[in-house]
Amino acid sequence: MVMPINILNKLYIQILFAVTTALLLIMSTAGFGVSFTVFFAFIPLFFALSVEKNHPVLLGFITGFLYFSICLSWMMITFGYFGGAPLIAALALLIFISSLGALFFIVPFTYVFARISKNPCIISLLFILLEAVKGKVFFGGVPWLNLAQSQYKNTLILQSVSVFGEYGLSFLIMVINVLLFYLITDFKTKKNIILPFAVILIMLLPGIYRAVNPIEYSEYKKIAVIQTGYNQEDKWDNDKWLNVSNNINIQIMDAYNKNVDMIVLPESSYPVNILKTEFLMNFLNKVSEKTPIIFGATRRIMVDNESKLFNTMVLLDNHTQTYYDKRHLTPFGEYFPFENLLRPVKEFFFGKGSMFSPGNNAAILTSGNIKAAPVICFESAFSTLVNDSVALGANLLVIISNDTWFGKNQGRMQHLAVDTIRAVEYGRAVARATQDGISAFILPNGEIPLMEERQMPAVLIYNVPLSEYNTFFAKYSNIWIAFIIPLLYYRLRADRLRKKEKNGK
Repeated sequence: MVMPINILNKLYIQILFAVTTALLLIMSTAGFGVSFTVFFAFIPLFFALSVEKNHPVLLGFITGFLYFSICLSWMMITFGYFGGAPLIAALALLIFISSLGALFFIVPFTYVFARISKNPCIISLLFILLEAVKGKVFFGGVPWLNLAQSQYKNTLILQSVSVFGEYGLSFLIMVINVLLFYLITDFKTKKNIILPFAVILIMLLPGIYRAVNPIEYSEYKKIAVIQTGYNQEDKWDNDKWLNVSNNINIQIMDAYNKNVDMIVLPESSYPVNILKTEFLMNFLNKVSEKTPIIFGATRRIMVDNESKLFNTMVLLDNHTQTYYDKRHLTPFGEYFPFENLLRPVKEFFFGKGSMFSPGNNAAILTSGNIKAAPVICFESAFSTLVNDSVALGANLLVIISNDTWFGKNQGRMQHLAVDTIRAVEYGRAVARATQDGISAFILPNGEIPLMEERQMPAVLIYNVPLSEYNTFFAKYSNIWIAFIIPLLYYRLRADRLRKKEKNGK
């Protein structure tokens, strides 16, 4: 391999390249929207890590810290403005989380590339392993800002997640980065020219196939999504709750009069405890006699002689209530990680209010032929949670959220990107209701035919396809890894044998 020029041995140049990689990654994320930069974003960093005097820990930390701190800057609004934490505390928490993200999920990757192996499969498998650890362990699991999510608007590329899943697309993106790095450093070697295009073709094949063989739907349902559009501050204003509630009821009647098959409201739909507010429940029960309605609510019940608070999705169908309790809670918003250890910190910054309890069971909310997989807010980031409901027979994903917490920045788009991934992974349409955007309908191929991203009241109505088609990923999950690892083993074994033969000569 032709090594980079000697100027890269200078630390300030390496830092500049690490910053370049961070900026290219930031540009590719949802909300910034230059998705193609993700396919070569790591190349500057690879150059900086390939010289003799490299600094993998420092460069990895710089890259990761810039990436996480800018992409997660909406946390300042969530914790500071809406959460009530002092500005300095919100900033400190952002710095803390960004630092941990850099140290545990980028630094190991840069260290292995610089010191251990530059094999494309090893590096890419390591990267998705780190993504998976971040998604399962980091503060209870934060599968946010995965590489695959950058492609949520690119429906051709996005179809690959129906075969390989989200981590599979991240794997392919990283492989392309490494192979393009090889191509730049040694463009005279034939395999360095062939391999990147071969991987790109593998990534595109599911999209080409789906374009030629679109999913056929036998049934459509006319569904209304209500974007309530009131300010988060009004939820806590005792003088405004009645006016806000009446405005929501007007929106519901607007949808009701259009003879829809289902109405979907967002998480924590009303600025009151809806299940305990008699006149509102009387209204909703009356609506449900003709049109089933899904809404978000909080409910407190006794479980094993203990009072517990749940974030709940309710299906009200002809006076009958069916519940789904959110299973994976949002860290810092609905529960405080390591609460027993950090209780003084939690109470100082976030008060002594009750934390939510997680639900225990997957469910589907059934009304007629509609079998809705209930997904509340942050849960959509967890593919396995969606899989549980799809396995029960869901033919539609209903995602309700209160994305007001993100403010007017890229966080809302990042969440939409996650939901688009879930639609394609499982071949299910999505009815997505949020308090003030982005509410949307997402088709099973990832197309978004109707959405409202403005922070205003809206009623969205669309004929949504119901589907029980099981994608390859829905059937076999990440089985592709079982084929990659043996191939990698035999490749590495063959390389060692060739080296032994060469040394023997």
